[in-house]
Amino acid sequence: MLSSLLYLGTGIGTALIYPLVHRGHHVANGLKRSDTTALIAVIGFNIVASILMNLALKLSDAGSVSLLGNFEIVATSVLAMLFFHEHISQQLGLGIVVITIASILLSSTGVLHFSFSLGAVLALIATACWGLENNLTRVLSDRDPLQVVIVKGLGVGIGSLIVSVALRESWPAIGTVIAALILGFFAYGISIVFYILAQRSIGAAKTSAYYAVAPFLAVVLSFFLLGERPTALFGIALVLMIIGTVFVTLDAMKN
Repeated sequence: MLSSLLYLGTGIGTALIYPLVHRGHHVANGLKRSDTTALIAVIGFNIVASILMNLALKLSDAGSVSLLGNFEIVATSVLAMLFFHEHISQQLGLGIVVITIASILLSSTGVLHFSFSLGAVLALIATACWGLENNLTRVLSDRDPLQVVIVKGLGVGIGSLIVSVALRESWPAIGTVIAALILGFFAYGISIVFYILAQRSIGAAKTSAYYAVAPFLAVVLSFFLLGERPTALFGIALVLMIIGTVFVTLDAMKN
């Protein structure tokens, strides 16, 4: 239900501002029928990823899940190399390795008795889905970003709502519904528009690298708003994640 409301807020909010942005001007780079397959794939991966990430947040603390969001860099960059022949430099490759090691530490339940946390595994699968989606969105990066966000938001919102109804989830209070719709519009809608425009300029791998600052902001918020306290293992993973992110960000700035 939360996934549905966030994405419906994205689609509805962007649709409302669409006439104000274009002001009756003809949109030359609008969506075409040939984009249908890519849009369906993008919507499908987002439905799976958003639901898995919300489940991960129920099973793990917000700080760890936020940091694991940086694994999206690994998925996006590797897939960009395989399918779009984007170059991965030694510096970016080193950053990817360090981030992967940090993700493994965050996913473990302990050092002495090593095992993977279910919540962390779900978060990693979600980021892998978003990595696929990031590269598919690049196919649509030449299209009008507002149209892409509207279709994507409404598609993922309706798809997630169907899953929610099938699972017999109940509707939250009206205040929560409104708050989730507004949050979705800003956190997803406006964010996706800027993300698509960035991909158009610098490519999927580099855009994902710049986007990597978001999880660290979320970690800070988890400390102050949720009162979460980091463990020693979290601290080590945090340092490694910062180092890895610095590597990929510096590589992006060079290019």
